[in-house]
Amino acid sequence: MALQAAADKLDALTIHKRLDYWTLVLGPKFSKKERAAINLRRAYSLNQIEYCRNFIFRRNFPIHKLFERSCEMGLFRLTADKVAQIFGVRLTKRMHGKLYSLLDKLDHGHHVLRVYCKGLVGRMYEKYSTFLRLEICVNRLKDLGLKKGLDNLQAVRQRLISASDRFLGFEAESLNVHLDFPLFQRLALPIVSGKTKIPGIRIQDTRMIRLMEVLLHGGTQLQAWRTAQIHQAILTTFGLSPNTYTLTQVRYDVRKMKAHGLLQRDQRRYCYRLTEKGVNVALMMTLFHSRVCGPLANSLFHYRPDEDSKPPSKIETAYHKADHAIQHVVDLLAAA
Repeated sequence: MALQAAADKLDALTIHKRLDYWTLVLGPKFSKKERAAINLRRAYSLNQIEYCRNFIFRRNFPIHKLFERSCEMGLFRLTADKVAQIFGVRLTKRMHGKLYSLLDKLDHGHHVLRVYCKGLVGRMYEKYSTFLRLEICVNRLKDLGLKKGLDNLQAVRQRLISASDRFLGFEAESLNVHLDFPLFQRLALPIVSGKTKIPGIRIQDTRMIRLMEVLLHGGTQLQAWRTAQIHQAILTTFGLSPNTYTLTQVRYDVRKMKAHGLLQRDQRRYCYRLTEKGVNVALMMTLFHSRVCGPLANSLFHYRPDEDSKPPSKIETAYHKADHAIQHVVDLLAAA
């Protein structure tokens, strides 16, 4: 905030005074006779201006996802009408210059979303790993309907602020949709711990689903679970024999969950409890596996219940709505 306040105080009058000082010191000198013979004065003009906004994050992960989605939607939705609206330019048949968007890759490996409109260009890119930058560059002030004199600096700033607001509004509208979050895909990837590679957790792994379901029902285990207790609870709950699911396999599965940050030890004791992330992941995987994926897959591939004679249940009504919605999404994807 302090840096922005200092930048706002840098107006045309302040810049004009400093330029007068340095041009007097460094520029050519004229005598009184020469100044009387010729009307000498100094005029300053704006040649190229860049105005940017930085969005600072703690981690690179959200920046990369936002930028990837912005590029995807920008290349599809940034038509000529939308570009002209963002920059506040009137779109006519006589308009000259560029009017398009593209995704460019720089030499150092970063991608840049560029939006061109006459002599104006908007850019969005990642910077310093935790910065998401949006900037607008003006090469000709005439494209904004302004003259290039230094006195027009405040008017240029207001026009660029308005253009960046419209650009950000377009991005916010594009991002206000269901985004893909590859939780299951990330859990399925192996993790390197020291010199050991620990396998990932797959949603179709029945052993892991059973383990998560047992750990979620830990009301009687206030002091966390020992491995032997987990083993006995799984055998009792699912009616398994010790040969079907051994204690060694339980330790192996517990190690995988601990490596992915889903389990944590109770201080120095060899007792385990779900972390906050582990509770959310376990709920998602067990509910998705048993209450969401199973019924919806059955109605999509095997048998769809008759909607006219459905029972008066809210969850059954929601399942029928989900059936129609999934079929609609499949039809739209097939048409695309």
